[in-house]
Amino acid sequence: MTLGDLPQQIVFGLGLGAIYALVAIGFSLIYRTMGLLSFVHPQFVMLGSVFGYTALVKLHLELWEAAVPVGIATAVASVAVDQVGLRPIRRRGGSEIAMILATVAWGIVLVELVRQQWAYGPSALNLRSGARPPFHVLGVEVRWDTVGTLATAAVLAAALALFLRRTTAGRALRAVGESSRTASLMGIDVERTLALAAGISGFLGGVAGLLVGYLFSAGIATGSIGVKALAAAVIGGFGNVPGAIAGGLLLGVFDNLVATDISASWRDAIVYGLIIVVLLFRAGTVVGRRFLVRA
Repeated sequence: MTLGDLPQQIVFGLGLGAIYALVAIGFSLIYRTMGLLSFVHPQFVMLGSVFGYTALVKLHLELWEAAVPVGIATAVASVAVDQVGLRPIRRRGGSEIAMILATVAWGIVLVELVRQQWAYGPSALNLRSGARPPFHVLGVEVRWDTVGTLATAAVLAAALALFLRRTTAGRALRAVGESSRTASLMGIDVERTLALAAGISGFLGGVAGLLVGYLFSAGIATGSIGVKALAAAVIGGFGNVPGAIAGGLLLGVFDNLVATDISASWRDAIVYGLIIVVLLFRAGTVVGRRFLVRA
């Protein structure tokens, strides 16, 4: 890649980074409210992609029409997993490792459900029905898909920030993020708030899955995008929502540059190697302060 190609690859990378950011926000939101590293969260990206297949291919919806129903369907699945699979463990005072192992198990269950119940589950499916011609800005080609992905991520991130700052439920989420015990003493229904956090993170993961399915392919393998977004959360300071956005965009650019300049087949190893480097040098600061957004 020449220096002149760098702006082009950065633009492409930002589109991918917006998807990483949506998933990383979900990781951070769950961690900040539940204190849990949820390994089932990447599978909500997978569910979003297969729900997107149903919406776009089977029901013939447009991409913008499918975003909200796909997000809601995935949010319902996320809340169901939380209430059925995690809440009983929390109520019994289960250990952190027990909760983490439960999310791992639920992730496997969701993968197998998709594999068995959706005939197209194991396959890579392209949801894109057609692409509009790109346009150019200062000589850099910009795809409408990239613009749409960035706009979607920006709107959802802004809506979440407003929700957390301006609504009663959002302030309850922030309070639980600070201290669930104190929030409970203040009259906040902690379990209902945790279910809300699960629903929001599932919604974001579902929309991210829809975008992944549209831009690349849908199916079981889509969950790997969700796993890679964990790196974005680590880079941004795990549990820090604004940091997750920045980390997602940076990771997308880095990922795209690695695939273009070094090796597409080694991109995952290099990206996960980045997590190791971050942990080696920032082990004490990877987990941010206990807040969701700055007041």
